[in-house]
Amino acid sequence: MIESFGRIERQGVSVGVVRRIDILALHSDANKNCETHGRATAELSRAFVRLERRAGHTFTPGARLAFQQLVAESGGRLRGSIELPAEAPPYWQCGVHPLEDFRSTPRLPSTADVVVIGAGLTGASAAFHLAPAVKRGLRVIVLEHGDPATQASGRNGGNFELIPENFLGEYQGLPRERQKWLARRYPFLSNQRLTDAAERQARLILQFGSRNAARFLNIVKRQQIDCDLSETGWLRIADTPEEERGIRNEVAFAATLGIHFDLWTPGRIRTETGIPARHSGRLARANGNYHPFKFVCGVLERITKEGVKLYARTPVVSFRHTRSGFVRIETTRGIITTRRVIFATNAFTSTLLPEMRAIRYYQSQILNLEHVRDTLKGMTITEKKGDLYYNFPMARKYVDAHGAERGMLLVGGGLDRPGKDPFERRRSSEVLNLVRRQTDERFPETRGQPPSRVWTGPMAFTPDRVPVIGFLRRKGATPDSLIIAAGFNGYGGTYCIESGRLAAQMAVEGNTPTEIPEDMFSPHRFLTPQPLPGITDLE
Repeated sequence: MIESFGRIERQGVSVGVVRRIDILALHSDANKNCETHGRATAELSRAFVRLERRAGHTFTPGARLAFQQLVAESGGRLRGSIELPAEAPPYWQCGVHPLEDFRSTPRLPSTADVVVIGAGLTGASAAFHLAPAVKRGLRVIVLEHGDPATQASGRNGGNFELIPENFLGEYQGLPRERQKWLARRYPFLSNQRLTDAAERQARLILQFGSRNAARFLNIVKRQQIDCDLSETGWLRIADTPEEERGIRNEVAFAATLGIHFDLWTPGRIRTETGIPARHSGRLARANGNYHPFKFVCGVLERITKEGVKLYARTPVVSFRHTRSGFVRIETTRGIITTRRVIFATNAFTSTLLPEMRAIRYYQSQILNLEHVRDTLKGMTITEKKGDLYYNFPMARKYVDAHGAERGMLLVGGGLDRPGKDPFERRRSSEVLNLVRRQTDERFPETRGQPPSRVWTGPMAFTPDRVPVIGFLRRKGATPDSLIIAAGFNGYGGTYCIESGRLAAQMAVEGNTPTEIPEDMFSPHRFLTPQPLPGITDLE
């Protein structure tokens, strides 16, 4: 706290102002005016308000940001405008990176059986599921452009959810959303075929998400990975009567597959969470939130001990197919020749595979609010048509001096923005203000509270909001040499672990698993105007 006041003074508060508001007295009492966990007492909060009112107009821009950061870190409030904070690194990446610039060997191997490009959730899962084959002699190498889990996997909301809620217009439940997309993509199909195809796709997505959640939890528990897991549930609150009907129909459809949700009335939502809901919601009890950065690093640390080789800060420059059927990969650290490549590259996929421009880069934005009273009881909450979500990361929870549970509130969503270069990021004041207004309605005590950090992350969206998982068959290449597992539409927690497993299975067996029919998941659905076999075969 004292260091924070020093930063404000250095950034431009005049000596006269310092004397007039008696900031030195505040300086000397700052530490004792914070509770054990750093939350400002009522007295210190009032002092912040006095300081802002009396001296705020004299602050230089740097002093204003330093003062806002001090208020944010102690859970205080401001009466004036709130700006984007200086802190831009994601919460997940605060602290020491255990795999920073990690290289399994000083020199990059020249050959491999499988090369995984990308060391995030999907790449880590693929390598994890390839590790048993490594013990039998399979040579597996993981390449990462930067450090592991520092792109989408270390810049997301830390959620895992059974149902991805991507939609076209008003959300009407998963089966109806699939039908809306299919009708737009294939207008020449009959209504009955569209209905049958949509229900089939909804069933496959639900089953996929169910396997993904089970596999993720199994890895965490069996491998004893410390990733701040909370599996208290994911509550999706409807925003309109139409959306509520869609969610109810969705719950009934899921029940036919043996997948069960709880339906909560608006009254129960208000009682259990404090969220002023006007419509019902569905609760997936096996879902929740976790620390994705810790999870990815924990998985990679284990499998590198089992023989999987990892090379961080090793960008792939290009690749080509050899006459003998291998893939020659050029990196900044050397060249590798391999039989198969798994592209676990999500928003960066088209930078290596230009034909996959259908996988488009979007930018998300997330903020943190400190010392907020936790009414969510470990749950993740989604509302505003699935575009706004909240959770309290487990590691930041505590009980205050009055016995109330508090923590750091993570808020994501608001407005995902398309971009051209996933390596470039730009925070948005517009998104910050939109999300703050919406958060004020759900957590009134946060009104006027500045965020301690705001960060952005790369996401990848596909036109049909379904991931790309399958072989990319290029002219002159062997049919099974290139495998893509990308395009998760902002729901990596729903898809990535199972996608990595399926990619690993494809790399070992050389064929497409039955769980991911090509008409729905193959990259070639975006490379031809005609439906792939599967939709047109329905009778």
